[in-house]
Amino acid sequence: MRSFFIAKNEIQHLFRERTFFLMLTVFILISLTSTYIGWASQHTVESVYQESVITLQSLGKTVPPSPFSNLPPLEIVKNMIIYVVLIGSLLAITIGHSIGTKDQRAGVVRILFSKPLTKKEFLIGKALSLGLVLFAILMVSLIISAVSVAMLSQMSIVLLLQLIEFYVVSFFYMLGFGFLGLGFGLMKRNSAIALLTPIVIWVVITFALPEMSSALYPTSSLNPILPQTEILNSPVLSAIHNVFYPFSVSEHYRVLSSGILNLQETTDTIYSNYSPIICAFILAAWVIITSGVSTYSMSKFDISKGDIYE
Repeated sequence: MRSFFIAKNEIQHLFRERTFFLMLTVFILISLTSTYIGWASQHTVESVYQESVITLQSLGKTVPPSPFSNLPPLEIVKNMIIYVVLIGSLLAITIGHSIGTKDQRAGVVRILFSKPLTKKEFLIGKALSLGLVLFAILMVSLIISAVSVAMLSQMSIVLLLQLIEFYVVSFFYMLGFGFLGLGFGLMKRNSAIALLTPIVIWVVITFALPEMSSALYPTSSLNPILPQTEILNSPVLSAIHNVFYPFSVSEHYRVLSSGILNLQETTDTIYSNYSPIICAFILAAWVIITSGVSTYSMSKFDISKGDIYE
């Protein structure tokens, strides 16, 4: 019961945080625009194709098939994969950091623990608030995406289930970053360091590891559907790939999400991606490990000095 009280208090406080509200607004706005951007891109190319068809027919030449003839209906939401990796992860870190540091900055830790409150209840309450807030945000994004797809393309029960599955995977991916923000917020005595550390980890996971494991440019590693990329068949690159690829969480999330949405992978590389089952296992391990960071931080949390926060 005390954990639910802490969770309720954390949620109420979050929506008074300007940084959280700003990033939440950005994430909701990109959820609103992502489907339209995907549809507009297809519509523009399709318009050019139709003009080309008229020209080719007038010249008596063979008309190639439409570039979008075999694309899945959920192709127009592929940009959400990039937005979750970039904005969604940072939003989760911000939420976790705010939840982890609020009581220290407010100077109420010793007051809280003067009550019959255990560290376990304290952590469960904070983790619960983190999960509920992320769940609510992604539910709103899911509704926006479903309505947008229905208006701009088509919608069915199967497509809706695919969207739900995609957002479930996105929830666990973002939850891992939220646990990092929470864990370092409880661990570090300085608020700036507590926020900077998980952001550095985010940079490594989002940019460094995908590049080292696939020899791609950093921006290319974010794309759900990558351009044709030749990778040198060298022992050095193979060794680097074998070492770093298992830890490239963002890459596994991208592969898993692309498979759920039936997006077509077109990357021409000598390295094959893990199967969806292995990617899902790695994603689960990611959440378990990051939740372990929060648990360890709570176990080392000194409630007698918890209010001394710089």
